[in-house]
Amino acid sequence: MLHFASPATGPCTIESMRVLAVLLPCLALGCGSTITLTTATGDAGGAADAPAVTDAAVPSGDALVAGDAGPSADAPSGPDAGPAVDAPPATDAPVTNDLPAPTDVPTPLDVPARPDVPVFADVPAVGDAPVPADASTFPLIGRWRLTRVDAVSSAGRTITFTDVTTPFVDDTGTTQPARANGILEVRADRMALSETTLISEHAYVYAGGYSTNGFGLAGLLDEAGGRFTPTGATTSLILQRNTDGTVTLLGDALATTRFTFTRADTPVTVDQISAVGLAMSDTPPGPVSNLRVALFWDLAGPGAFVETNGVALTVAGRFASFPLVLAAPPADAQRVRIGTATVALARIIVYVDTDGSRTFDRTIDHGAAISPIGIAWRDATPLGTDATATPVRDLRPGYQYVLVHNDSSVGGPAVTPFDNTHPVSPDVPIYITGTAPMSFNDVL
Repeated sequence: MLHFASPATGPCTIESMRVLAVLLPCLALGCGSTITLTTATGDAGGAADAPAVTDAAVPSGDALVAGDAGPSADAPSGPDAGPAVDAPPATDAPVTNDLPAPTDVPTPLDVPARPDVPVFADVPAVGDAPVPADASTFPLIGRWRLTRVDAVSSAGRTITFTDVTTPFVDDTGTTQPARANGILEVRADRMALSETTLISEHAYVYAGGYSTNGFGLAGLLDEAGGRFTPTGATTSLILQRNTDGTVTLLGDALATTRFTFTRADTPVTVDQISAVGLAMSDTPPGPVSNLRVALFWDLAGPGAFVETNGVALTVAGRFASFPLVLAAPPADAQRVRIGTATVALARIIVYVDTDGSRTFDRTIDHGAAISPIGIAWRDATPLGTDATATPVRDLRPGYQYVLVHNDSSVGGPAVTPFDNTHPVSPDVPIYITGTAPMSFNDVL
């Protein structure tokens, strides 16, 4: 188990999104964070102990390439834009022994804007569910993937994102490639949502608010009426059945935003990840030495974690890119048994490596941020009926990016996967200073 603390950054609810004007009063998200890792454990390895992945820089054809398109070189440097052209090439970053040299990692300088959808070789497409004969009565229970978001911008314009990358004109008149990604899980007694808007193929996770949001809610589904009422709530979320077999999530709690989903009971399975993540800050953090980003695999037991995939960050302006390669399933030391299945959950964490040891040292190092986006893996074994109320109940076999959020159905944090059809990016905020920390509970 990991214990986190974060600087106070104001209310961290969905209304702070930079792109979508959405209000979810019932949503209590944790902001990105600094970290307090407590109680050393014997199996808590560091980056130096992680299996080498130097031979995995070029994954096989079925690899998940989630972040191969860096931010656009001509993107503006405003608060919603991708990194400016002065962002550092990845080759400037020192590399740990357990990571391949990032010389082939695309950077904001050499990757053009991508108005098209990334192609993932050998990854089967998810077919849309057939439209039932009576579109007014098809079942709502199941997994749905986000295919469209309709919202009203801060300037009062109607804006639309789909799951396909297309040019988006913001309120300043700037055009950038954008798309949406998310999953809606509907059960008779629970609803869970993950949702993000990606600009130039990155999800923006600033201290002031995320473009990545979600929730898990206990409640009651009215299947016939198309309504889900959270426990203790006086209003409902509406699941509007559409004639094409899609479902639109709307209601007073969502203000003017409408999320439309297509049934996806059989998601894409991914065995490897090869991506470029982006560390970002609202404002230039100033000079900082020994800044690192790594995966911290959450284990059962107080303070237990395994650190892997560590790499040094060199921040220029507000951004720093970093490579992430997972060429094989997690090692046994990174896994946890849940019910009859084996799962693994990694948090993306930035910290200051005070002594330059390339490994997090609880006694002298301090955290700089934690991403709301995590990386999860599950084996092919079903969780079993004794694990249906766990924080990882929505995981499917293989790798998947997940959103870490509060879930009233488990009384704490849980994860909801993102859609693997066109994956998200392993992005993380950067906080160098901050006081009045708030607590972050672990998931496993």
